[in-house]
Amino acid sequence: MNSLQIDSNGTLTELVAFKWLMAGRGWWVDVPRFWRDAAYARECAQKGAESGLELLARSSAALLAQVPRPTLQGT
Repeated sequence: MNSLQIDSNGTLTELVAFKWLMAGRGWWVDVPRFWRDAAYARECAQKGAESGLELLARSSAALLAQVPRPTLQGT
């Protein structure tokens, strides 16, 4: 399972700021799920990126850059 990693570069702080910016738009973010589910994280961050709010879009872009990309499995 792909997930974000907590590190000393401020990922947790960025996520908390993102959560509250999203809440300001009326969109709830499940932080534990955001940490463990890369698809959910991408979905939330994409919604924020398309919100029309510059600060939320920048926050979303910073988080999207850290979400692992899906990989093709098998063949």
